[in-house]
Amino acid sequence: MTAPPAFANFMAALSLMNHVYFNPAIGALVRCNVPDLLDKGPMPASDLAQQTGMNELSLTRTLRALGAFGVFQEVTPGVFANNAVSDYFRTAGGLRNCALFYSSEHFLKSAAALGHSVVSGESATQRVFGESFWDHIGKHPEEGETFNLALSELRADKHRQVAEAYDWTGTNTIVDVGGGVGSMLAAILERQSGLQGVLVELPASLREAERLLSERGIRERCKLLGVSFFDSIPATGDVWAVSQVLHDWPDAECRAILTRCHEAMRPSDRLLVIEMLTVPCQPNPRVSLVDMAMLMFFGEARQRTVEEYTTLFNATGFALSRVLPTAGAFSIVEAKPI
Repeated sequence: MTAPPAFANFMAALSLMNHVYFNPAIGALVRCNVPDLLDKGPMPASDLAQQTGMNELSLTRTLRALGAFGVFQEVTPGVFANNAVSDYFRTAGGLRNCALFYSSEHFLKSAAALGHSVVSGESATQRVFGESFWDHIGKHPEEGETFNLALSELRADKHRQVAEAYDWTGTNTIVDVGGGVGSMLAAILERQSGLQGVLVELPASLREAERLLSERGIRERCKLLGVSFFDSIPATGDVWAVSQVLHDWPDAECRAILTRCHEAMRPSDRLLVIEMLTVPCQPNPRVSLVDMAMLMFFGEARQRTVEEYTTLFNATGFALSRVLPTAGAFSIVEAKPI
């Protein structure tokens, strides 16, 4: 079955941000607001260069090169326009913050050292910067905000798909553990008017969460809990969601997170681990790219198989109950306390 045009364009934009040449090139264009300027219509490269302070010749060459790979288009000689792929890099396009994060010095230097991770199993980021990814983000809150916004952009469809794939009957409160700025919680609560939410996240992320949840009209139905998921979680809910959290951590830390959840959950509660699953013998480019990012940033952290999640559950007092597909790349791995 052919992918819908919008999804194909999204994946084309995403793929170019994993290209060794075009990743930093796209980042430079986004930082100089070229996609936003072209949102007004086609413009000569000379005008774009004048308004952005970029070199006219290099800008022309870059836009032509990207055009050869389906991003931007040259409508007449030296005159360029957005297309359905470059539209994603506009402020309102849906991948602007991803472009900023993927083309950051922190990301690119980490990517250059990925070979070290392949050989040693160690974090390339730790090797290059002498500190963990999370320590770096903590010291640079502006990069942390871009990272969280990038995740919200990447996960927008996933959040809707999760909200629609799960039967929320009988649920009064959902606890979103490590839920970033609350975009998944918002997607669920928008579709379930009687549901309350608890967002468990570090205090640094809650300011942006306050804004997002207010904009989405569900702030009054959400409690914001500024704690680490490695510490005791003083929350109560029928469903506990851990979405794209465990793939960021080695097994020992995953067991610690699940143990904190188990300590706070009641026997009747349900745990939802929401991840893209690795399926042996069934290669998936999207899962594989994310898995390489996990290796680069975190070493042992990875996209796990159902069997690997079952092992984590067995070690922390949970039993796997079922695996639910969504309309996209993500699965809902449900477990219950035992």
